[in-house]
Amino acid sequence: MKILHTLIFVLIAACAVFAQNENAPQVPVVDSTNIYSKLIAEEGYDADYTPNTTGMLVGGSFTGIGLILAGFGTYAILSNYNPKSYEGAAGGFVGTLFILGSIPFLGIGIPVLSYNIYKYSERKGHANKRDEYQRSLDSYNQRRGTSGSVKMSLFPSIDFFNGGGGLNLLMQF
Repeated sequence: MKILHTLIFVLIAACAVFAQNENAPQVPVVDSTNIYSKLIAEEGYDADYTPNTTGMLVGGSFTGIGLILAGFGTYAILSNYNPKSYEGAAGGFVGTLFILGSIPFLGIGIPVLSYNIYKYSERKGHANKRDEYQRSLDSYNQRRGTSGSVKMSLFPSIDFFNGGGGLNLLMQF
């Protein structure tokens, strides 16, 4: 009997020694949903590439007009290359005007187009990263059971009074 009392005393003393102090600072439980939401918001801020598609359309149009003018100007100069005839001089003059007119279009179009292509690819990368974070968040919520899906749990049950047992199914919606 003394051994039993000694064992109980030792167990109570061990519980008192190893018990957690309520005044000790506790490490906060971090929810991954908040982290994913913050990452999605950060990537979503840089993921809007609609202005870049408009810029590519404008820059491409200016570059295309400039290239067409340069092509027509070169054709007009080279097709009637006879400076002594009236048609040759007029072709050279018109060709020169077309080439001079293409310079501002190409000077504006090429930088606008190249900048918007670069920014489009950069923002598309942010959009892909945002979508990857969203898929990870959906997978995380599905594993936790907070995505609106059905969560099922099986619990064993033992009936001591009637000498039986079985399984209980718990479904959470």
